[in-house]
Amino acid sequence: MSKKFIPTMFIMAFMVMFVFPPILLALDETSSLDCSGGTVMAGDSEDSVRENCGDPQEVNQRDKYSPVIWVYNFGPSEFVNYVTFTNGMVERIQTGDYGN
Repeated sequence: MSKKFIPTMFIMAFMVMFVFPPILLALDETSSLDCSGGTVMAGDSEDSVRENCGDPQEVNQRDKYSPVIWVYNFGPSEFVNYVTFTNGMVERIQTGDYGN
């Protein structure tokens, strides 16, 4: 192993153990998302979500192999919603803190 590889692996392990889990634990799993155009549930397509909820405010993906997460922030009186897609279909919907 190269000398640069070991510190990189240590940093990645630290992030996986201490950074990502608290973020994921702060989210609550929900079965659906109600938008002005309709309700979104697991198994819906990206097109269906876009039709019901509009374009997301943010799209996140760590790498080309990880799920795509759409972020919907409907303002300070509503919770931020995270819609996770795998192979173009909703895998899960999570709710975070109030939006801004």
